[in-house]
Amino acid sequence: MEQKKMETLKTEKLGELGYNKEDVIRFEDGIVGYEELKQFILVNFPDCRPFEWLVSVDNPLVALPVINPVPLFTDYDPLKKIDDVAALEMGNKEKVEIFCIVNIGDDASNVTINLKGPILVNMINNKGKQFVLTDDYYALHYPLVQKNA
Repeated sequence: MEQKKMETLKTEKLGELGYNKEDVIRFEDGIVGYEELKQFILVNFPDCRPFEWLVSVDNPLVALPVINPVPLFTDYDPLKKIDDVAALEMGNKEKVEIFCIVNIGDDASNVTINLKGPILVNMINNKGKQFVLTDDYYALHYPLVQKNA
């Protein structure tokens, strides 16, 4: 059996990360605000769950906190709002993971999630795409922690 060669990525926020080239997620259009960055890895640390990090291989200074919103928002289904998912080459929708970027405020009470710009990743072929939902149903800065009145 052939051993996969580990690559190393030195990041400012997360330290040195090891990854396999086969695990790199390719975003043909980049991510909003980072359109020039095409390759990312998904990093999770057990102590940070349910949060993960989408780290740019092209520019390791870019590390975006992300979360799978489905367990938190059971009615969240961006696939119903997206017309064209051909870029992901989805054969099986069950192999597509949904992530949303988390915006970290000054403290935990200001943490928001971007439900308007979901990131879909085909976990079979490692193709990713961020979609921008144009209707007003989902929020750009939805509070992750609800404040008590």
